[in-house]
Amino acid sequence: MNRRKFIRSVGATGVAVATLPTIVDSFAVKALAGGGTNLERLLGTSDRVLVLIQLQGGNDGLNNIIPVSNSIYYENRPRLSIKKNATLPLTDTLGWHPALAGFRDLYDSGRLAIVQGVTYPNPNRSHFRGTDIWLTATDAEVFGTSGWVGRYVDTFAPAFPDVLPPHPLAVQIGTSLSLGLLGPRGAMGVTFRDPDEFYRLVNSGGAIEEIPATDLGDTPAGREVEYMRNIARSADTYAAVVKQAADAAIASTITYPNTDLAGKLKVVSQLISGGLQSRVYLVSMTSGSFDTHAGQVLTDDPTQGAHAALLRELGDAVNSFMTDLKNKGLQDRVAGMTFSEFGRRVAENGSIGTDHGTAAPLYVFGSRVNSAIFGSDPDLVNLDERGDMLMQNDYRDVYAAMLLQWFAEPSSLAQNVLYRDFSSTAVPIFDSTVSVAETRRGQTFGFRSVSPNPASGDVSINVYIDAFEDAGIDISNVQGRMIRSHTVDSFSGSASFNVSDMPSGTYVLTLRSGRFIAHTLLQVQH
Repeated sequence: MNRRKFIRSVGATGVAVATLPTIVDSFAVKALAGGGTNLERLLGTSDRVLVLIQLQGGNDGLNNIIPVSNSIYYENRPRLSIKKNATLPLTDTLGWHPALAGFRDLYDSGRLAIVQGVTYPNPNRSHFRGTDIWLTATDAEVFGTSGWVGRYVDTFAPAFPDVLPPHPLAVQIGTSLSLGLLGPRGAMGVTFRDPDEFYRLVNSGGAIEEIPATDLGDTPAGREVEYMRNIARSADTYAAVVKQAADAAIASTITYPNTDLAGKLKVVSQLISGGLQSRVYLVSMTSGSFDTHAGQVLTDDPTQGAHAALLRELGDAVNSFMTDLKNKGLQDRVAGMTFSEFGRRVAENGSIGTDHGTAAPLYVFGSRVNSAIFGSDPDLVNLDERGDMLMQNDYRDVYAAMLLQWFAEPSSLAQNVLYRDFSSTAVPIFDSTVSVAETRRGQTFGFRSVSPNPASGDVSINVYIDAFEDAGIDISNVQGRMIRSHTVDSFSGSASFNVSDMPSGTYVLTLRSGRFIAHTLLQVQH
């Protein structure tokens, strides 16, 4: 029995399963594994969950967060531009696309952060190559063979590929496993559209043919048989676990929108509330493409059209998901992030659309995020040689925030996952969360208290450091410009300063001591 026949047989019921680990970009995907203290830590019930939402096609960021005070935006987009009075207010110079009311509500309630100008050096404008770069967390000239999520959860599976953990390490709600979930030793996740269909397919009695037990050794045929055995074994292991979580789910107290993304996020909410202990979920919007070369807006109303419909689906689905989690008491365990392979050109094209560009905003949502704008308004004057926007934030600075701040991993692990050390440039996205370089003797390093916050005058800070350890606190704005520094008293672990001379706004406090680093935010209000 070959792989093609195997996939035909498991798909005979019409369920688009790649529900089991399958083939990813010609890589043979093997069974998941785990065991040991690392796995126990990852799968602990108190651990946090990350939800990734992929916006395939290249989202037009300039028509998400509109630079309403920038005449260059309106000059370059005579048909596509959103007038200031049609936007939802964000700042004096920025406005939300009216279709993103769901995101506006999350931002105003302190549950969404905006990271401006996200891309990477020498950005690639190809859909396929750009997507691979984002999924593998590599530089543009590096061709990665594993995903950053796969590499991360692989660190919790020391027995791979011999031992299957009780729960999948990562889950994709979709039809084929993403490169992002591929680890250095195989696929670190499962993918399915519906838990019940997954279970029925695996337990139908005829979906998976019996695989011969003949030992063919380390030959092409032997590896083929072992590949299929691993798929069957992982399917048997996870189908019942996934269905059990779906059956045990807390009933949703809200009505989700009737859209593709909302339906997928509803499944994620069900599985989390039902006890599935996976820690990363990946979903993609498949109801439409963000590749809006033509007909991006309606000619008589630029606030409507294909792009507006996608934004409305995105904002409303995430807003519903966050409300559902809050009602279930899960809001503090879950954070999410959107990503797209690139933004669009500054200038509109001749087809009432936009072509492939570079930098664009990225959104992080959750009850623990710092609801702020990280980065400055789009710079439409200083562009690259093709007329596209320059990078403000490397996308791996956001990934580093997920690893260091959300999952509280040491910088050595984050460096191995991302191939470089991004700890000093990680965007301080999460509220009161320590970014730890290393854990020493079980002690905590980071901010203990910042009071008052918001502040208008004197500020007192207490930190966790070793006694008599040299440490300092840097104050910078969210664009990264250093304001000033203060020394921490090495005996008491405290520092104080006055902010009466600092303009109102959001500032980043960075605690440094040797190789250790931690971030938090300070609001100044006069």
